[in-house]
Amino acid sequence: MKTLCIITTITLLCLSVAVAKETFYSALESKAEVEKEGGTVDGGSFVPGKYGNGFISEEQGDVIHFPVEDRFVNLDEGTVELWVTMGFDTSTITGELFMFMTYMRPTDAVFLQFDNGGIARMRIKSAGSWKNADSAKLNWKAGEHHHMAGTWGPDGLKLYLDGELKGENSFTEGPKVFAETFEINNTSPPSTFAHPTNCVVDSLRISDHQKDVNELILDDPAPVHPLGKLTTTWGQLKTAK
Repeated sequence: MKTLCIITTITLLCLSVAVAKETFYSALESKAEVEKEGGTVDGGSFVPGKYGNGFISEEQGDVIHFPVEDRFVNLDEGTVELWVTMGFDTSTITGELFMFMTYMRPTDAVFLQFDNGGIARMRIKSAGSWKNADSAKLNWKAGEHHHMAGTWGPDGLKLYLDGELKGENSFTEGPKVFAETFEINNTSPPSTFAHPTNCVVDSLRISDHQKDVNELILDDPAPVHPLGKLTTTWGQLKTAK
């Protein structure tokens, strides 16, 4: 019986490791590095961010595109997290500014953004219906570094700022289909408008499960740079389906 329990535990551990993982990481260190990782850089530049360099979008066409394939792999749940170095005070925000976007127009999307009134927002569009997890009005200042993370899945839609839950929505589904690309620091194509953010985004991570707060990466991410590196934690093992 003891041997059977050990085998069962090992089997569950292996299954958990296989299921719960980080599917994409980019430091956004340089144009050359982004292109090596399979991305496309349109304009913009790479300047100091929270950890090393990051990508800044200052003009209408400044954006990074990555293929969704093999990076977003789970419609039912997931996590997007990144560091942003503010290019403005949140009190000055008018309109929408997208740190991260993937949008299969007109029906399905995942956004991590700022919006009118100086709020941050994690947003899902699922089969044409928008669902938002909004923060209260922020008092972030130009030059400050902040961690932003959005999750969706069985625990609902959640927005974490600097490792604290700041917005949530009871909606427990995800998009029904992914677009072909995701965008960093601007809108996704095809679009009749663009929103350069004047912020620096670095250390972008995508995971195939809904992280809890203890799994968010708030420290220097340098040791876990490899694309698609398996990063399994006790929190993932507890929540793996």
